Amino acid sequence: MKLPISAYLSWLHVSWLMHRIFGLKTYGIGWLASKVAEPFNFRFSGAPFCFLPEAARSYCLLPAGIPNEPETHKFFKRLLRAVPNGRRVAFIDVGANVGEFAIPMAYEPCVASVIAYEPHAATVEALRASAELVPDGKMTVIRKAVGASAGFSVFDMNDKAPSGAGLRDIRDKHDGAEVEVCTLDDTLSIEQGTALIMLIDIEGGELNALRGGLKLIATHHPLIVFEYNMVTRRYFKLSEVNDLLGEGYCLYRLRSEDGGLDFDLSSTWNVVALPLQGPWRFLSHHPQPIVG
Repeated sequence: MKLPISAYLSWLHVSWLMHRIFGLKTYGIGWLASKVAEPFNFRFSGAPFCFLPEAARSYCLLPAGIPNEPETHKFFKRLLRAVPNGRRVAFIDVGANVGEFAIPMAYEPCVASVIAYEPHAATVEALRASAELVPDGKMTVIRKAVGASAGFSVFDMNDKAPSGAGLRDIRDKHDGAEVEVCTLDDTLSIEQGTALIMLIDIEGGELNALRGGLKLIATHHPLIVFEYNMVTRRYFKLSEVNDLLGEGYCLYRLRSEDGGLDFDLSSTWNVVALPLQGPWRFLSHHPQPIVG
């Protein structure tokens, strides 16, 4: 069965409205996406994207212009508005998927560069197709997983739900593909004084990614957003993040309802680690622009 693009987009809007108005969760979005046979371009958050059928299940609501994590988009918009004039910003997206955050960031005037890591074979091709539309060479896509040390590991491709794919033990190869693993310290070279934003969403590998970027963190004091929900809680604890980052950071919950920040870490989806030093230190003294 081949599904017309118009029918696919209509169903995304219907699904979103049913959830927003009635609180109903609809199913089959990924399955319907897989029935779209032709690539097409769409716009999300003011930025052009390329839809590739090979990565259909990775897009979720984006082709209809609807964010999958609206609260995180609100937070980033608020954060960028607080950036002082003339300050260069670099955005690092670890587990970028098809670029829900990386692509729009590349079109923000104050963002000088975007580096996106994504190891999933089909998804990274879709990400690259959209990245090719970004002007001025602001965006770099790296087809590698990110961890605590460089090497190789098994990546569960999870073709039915690519956004839920993650690294597995190298000895367990029954349902994954071997991928190259890098560290942030080994692959990133950031100009001193740059205001660095790091988004890490890698299904439980967030703590290991931070471990592999300790030199970068100590040098540039990035503002870090990382996933911490019912999935990632099985792999690490917030106390481990606190111990790793030390007293130079303060952890906030990113609120799902409005994209603001607070200190209630008992129930979270994303957590923001706000540095007390470096280019973002002004927010630690006057956090109202982003706390909300």
